[in-house]
Amino acid sequence: LHLAILSSFKTKEISLDMNTNHKLLIARINDLFSLCDKHCEMKCSDFLDGGELAVIEDEFQIPYGYNTLFFGGYENAERKVFCVFPEWQESEESEVPISVIRFDVPKFRKLTHRDYLGTLMSLGIDRSKTGDILTDDEGAYVFVMSDIAEYVARNVNKIANAGVNTKIVDMADFIPPKPKTTEKMCVCASLRLDAVVAATLNISRGNTEKLISSGYVKLNHREVLDRSKQVGEGDLLSIRNYGRFILKDIGNNTRKGRLHITVEKFV
Repeated sequence: LHLAILSSFKTKEISLDMNTNHKLLIARINDLFSLCDKHCEMKCSDFLDGGELAVIEDEFQIPYGYNTLFFGGYENAERKVFCVFPEWQESEESEVPISVIRFDVPKFRKLTHRDYLGTLMSLGIDRSKTGDILTDDEGAYVFVMSDIAEYVARNVNKIANAGVNTKIVDMADFIPPKPKTTEKMCVCASLRLDAVVAATLNISRGNTEKLISSGYVKLNHREVLDRSKQVGEGDLLSIRNYGRFILKDIGNNTRKGRLHITVEKFV
């Protein structure tokens, strides 16, 4: 009973924190419109994560008389900047102050997303100033706000004790590397959230319900506590301690009325 009460209090505290964070975010976005109106020029946020972007899409009403844009430097970016343009100005991606930096590493070294991010944080750079980090076999592309691009390029010559070559890349020449994924085909009872998660992770529905009720499962960056929520083709599942998955394809029914699905996991 005591554990249940403590768990209830903790859930309420998390909910209050989330509501406070949502209000602060909305206030910051409102400020962008005020500044755009005052200075008659484009204003933009720093990088926002998927959860923050979802809050803006779900809870913020765009005022009349402005043009807006979400952009992270390339198509399908996860972290994006929110930009507000005066009514007379077209919302163009080329106007967004984002730069991309290329880090080339020695062939014998394999650095991770955490290695690159840790190096940037060690320079005193706030996470909101950095966007997506796209790794490949030779290094990584890192998106940053343009006002810190030169600083990063000058000050990063080593990551995780590996020497790196650093340069700012012309955005017009940038081609994003394909994300590394693995594909899995499975069968689920329906497209309910609990059924899809259970099939994806190959765990029992009971364990799945625990994950969902604990707030460990997000659908398209939104925390979902309703296990009966429907999942659609192209939806992104983020499951704490398990990773991120996309429901890539919904196939035909089996003879018993179950569904063939194809899930892609980011690795």
